[in-house]
Amino acid sequence: MKKQLLSVFAVIFAFTSFAQEEVTKILIGSSYNMYSVLSPSTNPVHANNALGTISFTHRQNSNLPGGSGVIQTSWSTDGGLTWDYVLQPTNDETQFNRYPSGLILDPSGNNDLSSAHTILAGPTTSAAASGWVGNYFYNIALDGSGGREFNLNDSDSQFPSFTRNSMMADKNNIVRVLGYDGDTGSELVLTTGEYNPNGENYYTDFVYSTSISYFSNGEWGTPSGLGQGDTIFYMNNPNPDMYYDGTVDELYTNDIHIISYEMQGDTLLVPVDTMVVWNNVAYHQDETEAWNAVTSEYDSFYVEMTGAIDSTYIEGIPGYYWTQKGLTSDGLVEFYDYSMAFNQDGDIGYVVHQGTDANGQIVPFVHYTMDGGANWMQMSHDFSAIDGYTLPAYNGGIDCAVDMNGDLHMISSIFEADESIEEVNRKVYDIVVNMSGWSAHWIADINTERVLDTDPMAIYGIGYNHRIQAARNTDGSKVFAVWTDVNIEEFGEMEKLEYPDIYAFGKDVQTGMATGVTNFTKWTSLEGSNFWMFTSPIVSETTGGMDGYHLPTTISEAGPSELEAMEHFYVKGIHFSEQDFSIENFGLQSANSIGVDAYPNPANSFANIEISLENSADVVVTLVNTLGQEVYSSTNNFKSGINTITLEVKNFEAGMYFYTVSTENFSTTKRLIIK
Repeated sequence: MKKQLLSVFAVIFAFTSFAQEEVTKILIGSSYNMYSVLSPSTNPVHANNALGTISFTHRQNSNLPGGSGVIQTSWSTDGGLTWDYVLQPTNDETQFNRYPSGLILDPSGNNDLSSAHTILAGPTTSAAASGWVGNYFYNIALDGSGGREFNLNDSDSQFPSFTRNSMMADKNNIVRVLGYDGDTGSELVLTTGEYNPNGENYYTDFVYSTSISYFSNGEWGTPSGLGQGDTIFYMNNPNPDMYYDGTVDELYTNDIHIISYEMQGDTLLVPVDTMVVWNNVAYHQDETEAWNAVTSEYDSFYVEMTGAIDSTYIEGIPGYYWTQKGLTSDGLVEFYDYSMAFNQDGDIGYVVHQGTDANGQIVPFVHYTMDGGANWMQMSHDFSAIDGYTLPAYNGGIDCAVDMNGDLHMISSIFEADESIEEVNRKVYDIVVNMSGWSAHWIADINTERVLDTDPMAIYGIGYNHRIQAARNTDGSKVFAVWTDVNIEEFGEMEKLEYPDIYAFGKDVQTGMATGVTNFTKWTSLEGSNFWMFTSPIVSETTGGMDGYHLPTTISEAGPSELEAMEHFYVKGIHFSEQDFSIENFGLQSANSIGVDAYPNPANSFANIEISLENSADVVVTLVNTLGQEVYSSTNNFKSGINTITLEVKNFEAGMYFYTVSTENFSTTKRLIIK
């Protein structure tokens, strides 16, 4: 195992810093209450670069009739400036849909917005239930037409699950979403949806008589009792046995059969939404007078035989049809969290369980597929050691992305797990995993602990964590991490995540170049108020009027109580340009090196030198003009993490300056422009 630490944290050259767009928030809509956004693991925000859309799926606007169980997809085609919406059909009086994940794509494959659909999924309950009863899966056109509603009750599923995490679509428009066995948590459930433009035909409400006759040798035999597991024969449109010359053998009819599933009284139970293939078998004679079995396609109608069958034929409709697969993590003792990601092609994917192993250590349990999810294997990597940690614990948030090389990036919060010490050194890491091994890349320190339900800063008694999100660009050549934390340089030392800002980081997996960690909301109207954040797992490369990588992000604001309306906002301006990928040798720097950033740059009355350290150190900062004259110097002992020095430059002459930040083992010099 190759253990690597990223020690350069934030280097953004002076001439790219002013390319950042202004960070603002734009109202998307609302929900009846705040329970739409509590889980950071759902994927309600998605960008589709081929369609030019950004979408946000949530429980419907609070001013609309129908109640909080109706799901709404809001979408924008102008980079988040304006939003349209469509509602998914449901009867809110009997069904309450919750925790939605959703996205928009064109299932025809033509990337035509006029034929695009929103696809969404989540857990559901009902007025008659005391808990969760199953999951809903919808697709519907953006104009509200062409929808297919599919509710999968736990009682009808081989894999009862709480399904809401990590929704993704690949370039083939196959949609995947992850759930877990709510009773034990030991089994993850991958639900996969594929679009059928014609609609799958299936039969339901099979009601059979208690007896059945078999047709043989040209006549019906004596009726006999129908037993569980019997094969039922009945007639369809003609497909008789045929002689070689084309004449029909009138004595033998075709056998059209279904092998019955479980019987319940007189009812044959057929799995919900399962395609039942009806074999239409006859025998045709060849020139040697040998009889050969011929199987025809199943028919869309049949002729009932009196006394044998009474059933209802249901014609399918175009839409997404869903299948499920269960994955059990061997060695998992106690379940904590889970995530999933696939690459752009949809062939390589990973499913991750976080939980304790037999030794009581919190580690990832990783499953891998290279055939689109048809077959899975559990990896055997040992994740128990990272440089600088005693028993690292992978807990406090996780999200995943798969890059263009087929490598998994687990963006995760990691902290000390040794019970003999306090939980210190909590950090955000990029854990890169493939078949051959793994490596750990430090991204940033986390300044605060998550807010518990019992903490006084909890919102109506509901706590929240750092909302760690992973993203990639469309082809996976760049990977991003987004999270919330408190800017302690602005708000002062604090223990809890009370005033969250939005932080982001990016890496080019081809060159190894990385961006700095940027706090996008400091000194903006959003500073310290970014609650319930979500980021799209795919960045937008077509919006905002600027080249680069826009990370579509939403935040939400609670209403007067947890059961009253809350508002949802799009955060415009979370953006990296190509030039921001400026740190060389990502993960290969000395552990004692530093990262620096100057802002604003150009500066007018003041300039901030932001210094990021992997470890505490004595840091010298100097500023010189183009003549080499030193105009500022300071020495400070800074702790690990982000440290900021503010320079008053209003009395300095306008022009170019050079600032140097150095420690005992490292030094870097950058340009500062003073206007």
